[in-house]
Amino acid sequence: MQAGSPDYIPLAQAPFTQPRAAGRASAATMYCLRRRLVLWSLFGTSLLTLFVYMKHSFNYIDVELDDLDIDLFPPQATSSLQTESYLPFQVVSRPNDTAHLPLRPVPPLPSTCLDAYFARGDACYASQPAKLDLLWTWVNGSDPLEQQAKTNVAAKFDSQDPWRPSMQPNQARLYRDHDELRHSLRSILANFRSHIGSFLLLTSDFPIPETTPNLTLPGAWRLGQIPQWLDLSKQTRSGWRDSDVALKILHHAEIFQPYEDTIFNSLAIESQLGHVPGISDHFIYMNDDLYFGQPTSSATFYSSAYGIVLHLQADLMVGPGRPNPRTQGEWRGMGESNYMLSARFGQRHRPYVYHEAKVVSVAILNELETVWPEAFARSASHPFRETMGPGAPSDINTMLLHAHYIVERAREALLWSWVVARIGPTDDLWGENQARRAWEELGGVWEGTEGERAIEVVSGRRNTLEKERIEYTLVKSGIKDGLGKTSYVFTSLDGYAYATLGTGGGHFPSFLPDEQERALPKCTINYARCFAGHSRASDVFKHIAFDNYRCGDCVISALVRASGPLGIAAFLPPPDRMLSSLAGKVPTPADVHDVPHLPLVDKWEDGDFSLREVMGTAGERNVRTWTIQLLQRYRYVMGSTPAVFERLQTAKQTAAMLSHLERFEDAVLMCINDDVITGEQEVARMFRQFQEKHWGHPAAWEKR
Repeated sequence: MQAGSPDYIPLAQAPFTQPRAAGRASAATMYCLRRRLVLWSLFGTSLLTLFVYMKHSFNYIDVELDDLDIDLFPPQATSSLQTESYLPFQVVSRPNDTAHLPLRPVPPLPSTCLDAYFARGDACYASQPAKLDLLWTWVNGSDPLEQQAKTNVAAKFDSQDPWRPSMQPNQARLYRDHDELRHSLRSILANFRSHIGSFLLLTSDFPIPETTPNLTLPGAWRLGQIPQWLDLSKQTRSGWRDSDVALKILHHAEIFQPYEDTIFNSLAIESQLGHVPGISDHFIYMNDDLYFGQPTSSATFYSSAYGIVLHLQADLMVGPGRPNPRTQGEWRGMGESNYMLSARFGQRHRPYVYHEAKVVSVAILNELETVWPEAFARSASHPFRETMGPGAPSDINTMLLHAHYIVERAREALLWSWVVARIGPTDDLWGENQARRAWEELGGVWEGTEGERAIEVVSGRRNTLEKERIEYTLVKSGIKDGLGKTSYVFTSLDGYAYATLGTGGGHFPSFLPDEQERALPKCTINYARCFAGHSRASDVFKHIAFDNYRCGDCVISALVRASGPLGIAAFLPPPDRMLSSLAGKVPTPADVHDVPHLPLVDKWEDGDFSLREVMGTAGERNVRTWTIQLLQRYRYVMGSTPAVFERLQTAKQTAAMLSHLERFEDAVLMCINDDVITGEQEVARMFRQFQEKHWGHPAAWEKR
């Protein structure tokens, strides 16, 4: 959030010309805004008339008039009225229905090693490591147009509407600026440069202020916000550059589907991140209070060899119940999101997602919006996060949904692979032969009555996460700095991460070879509780996966142990199992190129998980190949990276906190949050000094 007068650039895809350097802005106030609107009324008509005239008169000349600089204030205006140049541009309209688009594939592993990767635990990775884009969400809260837009949007709400904005006194923290954004970007350049694809800054836009009663512009014309320190004279066709790193500016109007007006709700903005055009398949999501404190490996976030890296707090759990009127702050969005996850995957507590840099999969964001289109649309329609409410249902927390959806889809795929694709027949019937085979594969003895059958499962030791193996694989895959200071503590190739957490949390299970026997997780599979009473393979699957999920957790533990120290062979269908095409069914292009996935339903009861329904009826397919592609889509590891979360509160507390950070030299991921209570000026001075000490080297796109 940038103090002082704002800069603006146009938003639209228009031909580019090099903009001239803009003058320095001075402090803007609401009084300035009112004066500005008066000046608009005086100069707007002649200004825009001239603009339109020039555009149409010179359209045959090789001059790109869409990018003319227009100063809104005359030369004789006082310095307090001077501002940076900006232009109105029309936003390109986009289709609103994203729920029915085909699923986006994830970056595939080479087919030559994919089977061995899952069956035997062999290494498998792409030919070169992927570059990761970084996306910041940011607004200049002190911008007078931002403040005016907030006033205008708030005025549309009835006095009793629970979604009207809150008037709490701590709102000032949303508008303070300590130059965090500039130093956040610098910290990435200093500690992550070799892994960067590009930088993207997503920020606000506003309607063009009214000029005269007889001049009307369509509502699609907007003004786009940019940081005041960004040097407009250094813009190129691709944005701005610092050597090999590009910085691009994007605005809310360019990603919201649909877009009504200026948005002030971070949860709404996050719900639309899947619409960011041209971003890398996996990107790092940042806020302006997040920094990299030390050199950081891309394996902290993603590698083709191990998949996406999630950072979750296993000892802090979010319950499955829907938020009530007493639920406060961020727990409302998290509670609503886990309520949705529980309806889809089973009622359970799930870990808190750390407030630090997060890796995000565009393909998974796309899939989330396909499963819950109404929830995403509802959250995107709410312009304010901190409301008088509580409104119901609460806004969703997209980042929590994203992390847990990957974990739950991986678990679901493991169980479906074993029950339906490995043991269940094509007609989905589940009889005594299938039941006996399943029980014996888990290590049980079939003799005796249903009530007597039980298996005591002790998890097996695994080699998947031996540090030497991981480091060797990462370096061979092209990530020369290996893990860096990150550790991998759990992987989807070793089962289900939450099986041991219960309701109170704890730690993710460990199966390393040096783990003591008494520390290995244990569980019991009871036949009558887990398998009895079902006549279809898909119903057995739904029962152990969702209805009685502890059965499924223990089944996974037993099959991971049966698979040996590496791989998940015990889950996989045989290599030669084929699903034939139904008579008269001809495969369409959609059938051939369809991304393997299980039902895209928001409640597990509504899904048909039978083999034929899931894999389709047209075209012969190899069941094992299809299943392995399904498992590949949701690969993940749980990461542990040295991190700090600190707050700015008072001058004394800030001094002590910054002193602590100076001594904590291993901190890689840093969050320093503005919660200043007293001593704002002194806190600001100390914090700016700290940032300059650690990230004082300016980027090439900054004003000098």
